[in-house]
Amino acid sequence: MRNSFYRPASRRLVFSPASALPPDRVELCLMLVAAIALAVAMYVTAPRHGEFWWSDAPRHALNGLFVKDLLRDLPLDRLQDYAVDYYLQYPALTILFYPPMLYGVLAVFYAALGDSQVVAQLCIATFHGVLVLGAWLLFRRWLGFWWAGAAAVALAAAPVVALWGRQVMLEIPALTLAVWSLHLLLRHVETDRMWRLGVALLLLLAAIYTKISIGFLGLVFVMALWRAHGPGELFRPRYLALAAAFLILLVPLAVLTFKFGQANIQSVAGIQDRAVEKWSLAGWLWYLRQLPEQMGWAVPVAAALGIAVAPLPGRRDSYPDWPLLILWFVTGYVFFSLIDLKEARHSIFILPPVVVAAGFLCQEVAQRISLGWLAPVIALGYAGYTLAEHEVPRLEGYREAARHAARIAPPGDIVLFSGYRDGAFIYNMRTATGRPDLTTLRADKLLLEIAVRRELGVKQQDYSEDEIAELIDSHGVHTVVAQTDFWTDLEQMARLQNVLRSAHFQEVARIPIRANIEVKDKELVVYRNLGPVAEGERRLSIKLPMIGRKLEGTVGGGKP
Repeated sequence: MRNSFYRPASRRLVFSPASALPPDRVELCLMLVAAIALAVAMYVTAPRHGEFWWSDAPRHALNGLFVKDLLRDLPLDRLQDYAVDYYLQYPALTILFYPPMLYGVLAVFYAALGDSQVVAQLCIATFHGVLVLGAWLLFRRWLGFWWAGAAAVALAAAPVVALWGRQVMLEIPALTLAVWSLHLLLRHVETDRMWRLGVALLLLLAAIYTKISIGFLGLVFVMALWRAHGPGELFRPRYLALAAAFLILLVPLAVLTFKFGQANIQSVAGIQDRAVEKWSLAGWLWYLRQLPEQMGWAVPVAAALGIAVAPLPGRRDSYPDWPLLILWFVTGYVFFSLIDLKEARHSIFILPPVVVAAGFLCQEVAQRISLGWLAPVIALGYAGYTLAEHEVPRLEGYREAARHAARIAPPGDIVLFSGYRDGAFIYNMRTATGRPDLTTLRADKLLLEIAVRRELGVKQQDYSEDEIAELIDSHGVHTVVAQTDFWTDLEQMARLQNVLRSAHFQEVARIPIRANIEVKDKELVVYRNLGPVAEGERRLSIKLPMIGRKLEGTVGGGKP
């Protein structure tokens, strides 16, 4: 064990130096209370009743339902047909386009507590609480008890973390698993217990199987082990065996990504609507400019000052492991900057070093002016500020529309949906209607071909209005839910809206979209088809340009 990794233990809660040793019961209980309190706060302030905002969130939630249903039904003799039939009925499924780890965890929650967004959000909130505890265990080796706790709360309560922790998304589970893996990695370095390294690698593997981009931390793992043990030690059989096992276990994910994850591959270097040019100065500063929005100005400014004062002489009981933290931040920053598709949520994984640096500065100042009580006050104030000032976007109306459609749809009906938030509608059809016999058909799948998203190009069919009406009838559609003026700048979608407003259809209900942000979808209209609708089972075929495949199967027919 290298002395540079050792920190003396202390059981004093006030001004206690950093410790690499296990926490005592008082420390652990206090942080468990903080973690549970923050998780509960995130849960109760999150949308939980079908009010999805981000388009990927209901898809992730639906993927978990698919895994749960798959494990319940165990169709071992027809796995592919089962998946195709599921997609045809609920065409928001993206189970193979993303790593599957979170979906397995969601399946457990669904199986235990029921199928709803309430349960899906509870799963994410649980990860959020576990993140606080894991971050504290990691940070306390570099900061005293109170400031490590404050930094952990600041990480979990940062506006960007709180936003995506109140959506059914991949970022918070992946960050949680990564933080715990790094904690166990450093415990291995300190104790030389190989089982800890094995568990750390399994947790990192689980994080990568949750969100692939967290894989940049593999370099941080290697460098931490290299610095602790030297290159000669790493080539011993026990390390080589673990490395080989880790790489072998990544092979299935690599196959899935290259076969089905073309959209993710394209986002690295192939998108045309990029926010900035990758190799420009603006491109390399893009994520740096997001820090104030992600965390507020105070945290990144404090972090910069913390790094600035770190080299100054002074007597300290402990200090952060700056090489490791800087490597973590820089490696991640370069990795995300090289990706064409830029979104603030992507760089959540490089925020832990920022809060450690900010916590270090606060600890240094507090120790010199004897204001140790500032740590919990700052943490509570920061969390309160996030909850009060950064409300999560939510949209109401899709659940109501799904229920209204289900009330008027005959047994085994095909419900046509035309609108931007098809994922929200389909998830609510699956969970909020009590109608497992209904199938949702997306209008964009009938009339358009979109590889990933509309901004990257769209191909239209060439149907007349009469042909669109006949197409709807032949697919057995008795019920339609349509967003007013959805993509009507496209000729095919404009013709669809004209058909729905013709005598061929009867308007049943208008459902306003109520949102706490400005959105384009203002209204959903429910229609009843008055035409000669085909009855019985129908053969349905849907193209998936993103993977270059066409899915075919039988739907409808009053199936239970």
